Amino acid sequence: MKNERLSIYLLTLLNAILLGILIYTYLQVKNTSDNTALIHEAFERKLIYKDRMMRFQLLTEGIKLNAETAIFNGKIETIPLRSIITQPLIVLRYSELNCQSCVDAMLTQLQSNKTLDSSNTLLLAWYNNPAYLYQFKRMNRIKLPVYSIKNTGLPPDTLNIPYFYLLDKDLRVSNVFIPEEGDTASVAAYLRFAGERINQQR
Repeated sequence: MKNERLSIYLLTLLNAILLGILIYTYLQVKNTSDNTALIHEAFERKLIYKDRMMRFQLLTEGIKLNAETAIFNGKIETIPLRSIITQPLIVLRYSELNCQSCVDAMLTQLQSNKTLDSSNTLLLAWYNNPAYLYQFKRMNRIKLPVYSIKNTGLPPDTLNIPYFYLLDKDLRVSNVFIPEEGDTASVAAYLRFAGERINQQR
């Protein structure tokens, strides 16, 4: 009788342990499956984002900016865009509505690049209030030329994301680069390439 009870007790205990192992294994597999699904979903989103950015970059290549487009120089007058473009430049295009940390990161990379300076770099921004342009320059100690322009007519202006491009003396756009948020390594690599390219064109 005692042996029978002991056997039943051991079998019950063994079944409980096996059931626990099965539940644990199921939860582990489910958790791994959920994580895999989340990773897959994030990857898909990233691919869609990259595809969209690539399309905007390709759509922008070769566009010629309107020479008469008015830009604001931060003082009291507006001037035509053609009056400041006399040689190839790298342009950082951004708006006060863009992610400020993204703009700051790009500016840091731009200002730390030794081949780019006020002679070959241009910042085309948009500030609804002209006083903000002056404030931005002062707070960031920017020595690069900065002009305010509401709409360049370039497709990426609609994305509300800061981006770079090269602009030749005929106001033709090339080598458009829309970096991902936080991708400072790619920004640094692009700026090295842009600096070399501009120096070759001079």
